[in-house]
Amino acid sequence: MADIYIRNGYLLTMRGNGLGTIEDGALAVERHEIVAVGKTSELDKKYRNSEKVIEAKGKAVLPGFVDAHIHTGHTIIRGEAQDVPEIEWMIKTMGPFGKYIKPEHSIAGGALGVIEGVKSGVTTFGEIGVNEGHVAEKVFVPAGVRANIADTINEIGPNSRPDANKPYIFDEPLGEQKLKAGIDLVEKWDGAGDGRISCIFSPQGADMMSKSLLLRVKEEAVKRKKLCHIHVAQGAREAIQVKLRYGTTSIKYLDSIGYLDDNVIAAHCHQTTDDEVAILAKRGVRYISCPASIALIDGIVPPLALFRQQGGRYAGLGSDQAPGSTGHNMLVGMKIAALLNKVRHRDPTVLPAWEMLRIATIGGANAIGLGDKIGSLEVGKKADIIIMNLKVPHMVPIIYKPVPNIAPNIVYYSRGDEVEDVIVNGSFVVEGGRCVTLDEEEVMERAQRAADEITANAADDFMATDGYLAKAVKKGLL
Repeated sequence: MADIYIRNGYLLTMRGNGLGTIEDGALAVERHEIVAVGKTSELDKKYRNSEKVIEAKGKAVLPGFVDAHIHTGHTIIRGEAQDVPEIEWMIKTMGPFGKYIKPEHSIAGGALGVIEGVKSGVTTFGEIGVNEGHVAEKVFVPAGVRANIADTINEIGPNSRPDANKPYIFDEPLGEQKLKAGIDLVEKWDGAGDGRISCIFSPQGADMMSKSLLLRVKEEAVKRKKLCHIHVAQGAREAIQVKLRYGTTSIKYLDSIGYLDDNVIAAHCHQTTDDEVAILAKRGVRYISCPASIALIDGIVPPLALFRQQGGRYAGLGSDQAPGSTGHNMLVGMKIAALLNKVRHRDPTVLPAWEMLRIATIGGANAIGLGDKIGSLEVGKKADIIIMNLKVPHMVPIIYKPVPNIAPNIVYYSRGDEVEDVIVNGSFVVEGGRCVTLDEEEVMERAQRAADEITANAADDFMATDGYLAKAVKKGLL
């Protein structure tokens, strides 16, 4: 007997070096953990009469996806910040909305982002943002999902960035306040939600804080045996700031101060040379690539395949934020990552489907420091599981020989609506394709009201920037 028994499925366990496939496979869950994985014929003897039995014939059973770098709160202004020059994106495009986004708005956006994610198979959210304890309380814990969270620490106040081509003006008291908030988050929320909430540190970026504060955050993380999740080499704007202040590039600066090691989760890293990517790999840095977001914001393909080729051990995938990406659908993200990297390298063999699935599961889990708990279907690991229906027009036929086509079909053809069930920590979050922990209609209505309020207040400020999108609106192009 078990609490949940899944049988007759096509298991992609991620055990070993590949997908760890088990045809006609089964697994059993008791409380929060996986207690058995194997052939249905073997496990039926003990678990056939379990409390809840799921027939998974014609379905794929996988570990939940890990969205390793995400800002769910920004979902509230989805579609308001794309197709613009990178140098404008943060200041002229996102900036006008910022002062009108209240904490309750971010919560509304966070809940919307979580529903989008879980319905496409995401079970773990690598979230960094502001006041994440509040987000954990209002979104992640009640949603029943797993989250690896951090409050961003920086010295950027409302008057810090009058000109993107001049050094930012650091606000030291604000930096101290944010460091304290980051420490408080770890002390108060790490382990919350039956262990689903884990907390780390997030120095926002080398361009947004002094060397002193950057090193102090790292010291605090090391002291508490926590990781640092930082934006690194994320575009021309950062490159300008680091060049002005330190006379070099982000990677070379961080390496020169001894910052780069396996205690660091580095997101983005697309404003880099090949040699700098090799430095990241050599230092053991944990790399999170967000290709859908960066393609839209920067027009650059992040070096995910190159990082792997250079010997990078830890690599995960993130959706980043909705205003300048394709949303929080990791199935779409895997496809974009694979295709863009094939084009970047002019090599269709890079990042094959099986590797993308590993990066989105066990790879992401390892990258954010949770690989001992999640990311694969193994006895003793937490029961974070998704079940995908393969019997839909765009996924049929199902072929086992000579080439099993389930992995490539998931990566290249799936859309997200194939996900029928999502289990996190042994409990259903999505059942029969519907989120059962949050009210979908209520979440969407609340998000719409929040977006209406934000955009009504920010509209004049946005148009006054006379930025790229503002000009397009004035010309009637949108």
